[in-house]
Amino acid sequence: MRVQRPGTPGVATPQEPYAQAVRAGDTLYLAGQVAFDEDNDVVGVGDPRAQIEQCWHNVQRILQAQGASLHDVVKVVCYFTDIRHFPLELEIRRRLLGTGPYPVATVMQVANLGLDSLLVEIDATAVLSPPSPTHQES
Repeated sequence: MRVQRPGTPGVATPQEPYAQAVRAGDTLYLAGQVAFDEDNDVVGVGDPRAQIEQCWHNVQRILQAQGASLHDVVKVVCYFTDIRHFPLELEIRRRLLGTGPYPVATVMQVANLGLDSLLVEIDATAVLSPPSPTHQES
């Protein structure tokens, strides 16, 4: 099975030693996306709606870079520092996915997301078409 670690223009490059995404065959695993813009600045400090929008924006950019869309997502995991922000995430997810199909989802409250200013993190797994031979292999 081919394993690729594609970069994504317009999404912050992790400062820690991990990949934003790993494609293994037809499956794309996304690292948890927080409300960082492409310059690694937090978007929407204190604003859960803005942070959730930025998280989903980052997820979409990574998917699009692989020729995929949100409708290819089969699993979502959402981490909240305050579970009361979950209804906002659901509202945004429904708007983005329309009538579906919807992925399976896990939602949880966590004590911290690494920075006090981060309120939410979203990771996703998508099933895609077979990888193109033009993508770089790592």
